[in-house]
Amino acid sequence: KPAKRLSTDSTNSHEGAVAGEISALEEAFRKFAVHGETRATGKEMHGKNWSKLCKDCHVIDGKNVTTTDVDIVFSKIKGKSCRTITFDQFKEALQELAKKRFKGKSEEEAVQEMYKLIEGKGPVISGVT
Repeated sequence: KPAKRLSTDSTNSHEGAVAGEISALEEAFRKFAVHGETRATGKEMHGKNWSKLCKDCHVIDGKNVTTTDVDIVFSKIKGKSCRTITFDQFKEALQELAKKRFKGKSEEEAVQEMYKLIEGKGPVISGVT
C-alpha cells in the first residue's frame, strides 16, 4: 500500500516528473527543429529555429533576455564549423539562458522554469492566410 500512495504523490515532486518533462521538452525541440526545414530529421536545430523557439515560448522577454542574447548563446554552444545544435547542446543553451531569464532563482529552479516555458509547445504559425 505505501508504494501506491507514493506514486500519486510523485506528481507534485520534480523527481517523479523528470522522465515526462524531458520527453515533452524533446518533443518541443523536435517540432521546432523540423519547422520550415524540408530535409530536417528533428535531431538537430538551426539557429533560425532556435530563435523562433525562444520567441514563441516567451524565453525572450525583452528585458533580461533579448534576441541578441539568444544568438550569442547559440553561437557559443554550437561547434565551430556546425550550423546546428543537438538536443544535448539545446539543453546546455537553455541552462545558459535560464541564468539570465530567472536571475533571482537558483540555477536548478531557473532551468526548471525554462523547461516549463517550452514543454509541449510547437511553432506558432502567424500571418498565414
